[in-house]
Amino acid sequence: MNDEKMTDRPRVDYERAWDSYAQQWQKTNAELAHIGDEWIGKAAGAANSLAEYEALIEQQFIAPYIKKEHRVLEIGIGGGKTGSLLLKYCDRLICADISSQMLQAARSRLGDDRVSYVKLDGLTLDGIAPGSADVCFCYDTMVHVEPVDIFNYLTRIPKLLRGDRICVFHHTNIFSELGWQKFAGEWDKNLLGHRDGTAFSVMTDTIMEKFLNHLNYQIILKNTSSVPRDCVWICKAPTPNE
Repeated sequence: MNDEKMTDRPRVDYERAWDSYAQQWQKTNAELAHIGDEWIGKAAGAANSLAEYEALIEQQFIAPYIKKEHRVLEIGIGGGKTGSLLLKYCDRLICADISSQMLQAARSRLGDDRVSYVKLDGLTLDGIAPGSADVCFCYDTMVHVEPVDIFNYLTRIPKLLRGDRICVFHHTNIFSELGWQKFAGEWDKNLLGHRDGTAFSVMTDTIMEKFLNHLNYQIILKNTSSVPRDCVWICKAPTPNE
């Protein structure tokens, strides 16, 4: 299938949605220091404040796995909230996002010391050098990404990794009670293949497990309790020739 035919199809415009979100953010969240600070994990059943949510992410999904010599690739850097936590543990951070507005916000927060920035196209991970990272971290991003797009990224991540090849993936799980409530509350706003790119995706832990096993990821941990609405995986990516 050529690119021209693909662009003729209805699609989720993640780029425009998140550029627009970033542009409108200051008008609705003027009291907050950084974009992304409005996501405190409360709706996901994980925390009741920003500090509590950041502590959960740091203690459970960063500190046990990120080493001081690691170069970390974060897909969906957003405004840099998790990026600021990762920089406390890793050597270098590669910030990737489909939204140039989000990348700008992240750069304002994180700066350029030990940090680089890559604009994604939504289909490939071009612009990220093969074997340039030890860890792929994707948190609070796949919750908005459709399953087929998640699978696409999973096929492309392994060639970018080296060394420990650790991956942290966080996505929605509509099989959970809170996940189902989220789905039931907004399904009728996303019909006929059209939805805003900031909406939550219809994803489950069973689908993700199938994806990971099919693509030869080694599952280290499946966590459905820390963020009760969602699911977080710790796994090791296969080498490209596996």
